[in-house]
Amino acid sequence: MEQRLVAILAADVVGYSKQMGADQTATLVALRQLRSEVFTPSVARHKGETVKSMGDGWLVAFMTVSDAVKCALDVQTGTSEKSQLQLRMGIHLGDVVREDEDVFGNGVNVAARLEAAASPGNIFVSDVVYHSLDGRLADAFREEQALDLKNIKRPIVAYSWRDAPVAPEAKDKKPGKTTAQDREIGLGFAGLDLKAGDEEARILCDGVSEAVRSAIANQTGMILLTDPEKANMLVEGSMQVLGARYRTSIRLIDQKNQKLIKSERFDGVIADLFEAEDDLALRICTSLRFAAFRHEASLLDNSDLPMHEQDSGAIRVHAGGLLSDLSYPEWVEARSLLEIVLKRDQDDASALAMAGMSCMIEPNCGWRSSTQDERKQAIAYLSKAVRLNPGSDFAQTMLAYAFLELEENHTRALFAAEQLMKTAPHYAQGQMAHAAALMCSGQVQQGTDIAIKAIEPLKGLRLFSHNAVYLMLGLSLSRRYDEVLDWGRMVEQNIENVPRNLLLMTSAAAHLRDDDLAKKYRDRLLEHQTDFTLGAMRTWPLVRPGDWDQFVEGLRAAGLPE
Repeated sequence: MEQRLVAILAADVVGYSKQMGADQTATLVALRQLRSEVFTPSVARHKGETVKSMGDGWLVAFMTVSDAVKCALDVQTGTSEKSQLQLRMGIHLGDVVREDEDVFGNGVNVAARLEAAASPGNIFVSDVVYHSLDGRLADAFREEQALDLKNIKRPIVAYSWRDAPVAPEAKDKKPGKTTAQDREIGLGFAGLDLKAGDEEARILCDGVSEAVRSAIANQTGMILLTDPEKANMLVEGSMQVLGARYRTSIRLIDQKNQKLIKSERFDGVIADLFEAEDDLALRICTSLRFAAFRHEASLLDNSDLPMHEQDSGAIRVHAGGLLSDLSYPEWVEARSLLEIVLKRDQDDASALAMAGMSCMIEPNCGWRSSTQDERKQAIAYLSKAVRLNPGSDFAQTMLAYAFLELEENHTRALFAAEQLMKTAPHYAQGQMAHAAALMCSGQVQQGTDIAIKAIEPLKGLRLFSHNAVYLMLGLSLSRRYDEVLDWGRMVEQNIENVPRNLLLMTSAAAHLRDDDLAKKYRDRLLEHQTDFTLGAMRTWPLVRPGDWDQFVEGLRAAGLPE
């Protein structure tokens, strides 16, 4: 292995997969022309070395920062003049390690993250690169907001090329108009203010603050800004600790409109310092996440256009609202809307993740298994979403569920969920996916314990019903039937007549030998699913045969048709 300090330029063709799908031959010809007439000659002129080529992307090493930047400017200028394709680029100075035919290191990671953050036709350089440039080259760039890049310890202040082309959406955008297409939410958070408490309270306060910062930075659709005054929304919070009890207050503020979005108080007991830290961070992060997204969605203009004619961001917001309901017709409508978005852009990672979720209609809303085509499509959508946006906690969560519910591959589901927990440990839905994979793999008690903690901050949200059903399954497998009915009633207060919920409640009531209650839930199920039979019912992916038999025994005792 060889390690050295170099300037790394990362470049990638914008929308390559979409263009290949539209016209493969023309795209390949354009790519060859771009490479032979623009990219390769410019790299050679500026003494660069292409250390890795990925078909539609390249990593190039330069001995000096100025050579890297001059090359990037030449390539972007030449591309705009000679090619129908567009590139985005990122440049950073750092150590890299070469091994075999690949390169690794912080320099590569930062350059690649900057490239991904750049707009089509633009160049993003890091602060280290910018401050190494002479006056003329430095004047070609302007400062952007600091970026919290995934797996990069410090925020990176990015500088963008002043002469980069302006995206068509930005040109047409009306002053003051907010769309969901550009709605990556910027949050500012200076940390919790400790109002009362001892040194242990200070440790808890600092630990929770750091966990919240990390969670915001890793959450899909959000960025954490180093300067809170520049943020769309500001998070303020305080903590008081008295003995073993704590009280934390959080406020989410719309800074532009000077509006209080949400205020919430969290009380708890410190039995174990680290457990208290994790529990409080989970509750705060869940509350902030959904409050911020709801508020951002409310800022979208109310358009008179039919939904299918609106911009992709507005369609995604509407589809997300439909998917929060455990109703078959709403999921069908959401899927059709997301297909419209994907026809416009096959690489829309958010739409891919939501479309993958929408393919799991039957497992989530009904009592039948999904079709083979739906299973295949869901895995394809979600795998691509994760590949395009590896930092998306939502896409990773849905992929773990797809591995479990559609492929019934417990090993892949557990691995995906465990990897997610390493990068986004305070994501409640991710924790529920991990719990579901454990339960179905036979680790029922461990899975149920995780689910009980993860479900608490989801109470009051429409997504509560999605997640509560798996908690109810774990309780049912543990023969805690009274608790199954308690949680089932809470689901009913949120969304009524969900087949999966009614099935669990019917079985639980029968096991408790409450025949009248079992009959009540059975009749409601048959009223809404007139063709229900046990023989056609989908099976939960349980590895222990006795678990499934126990569940069906309750359904038979309630008199459901074979």
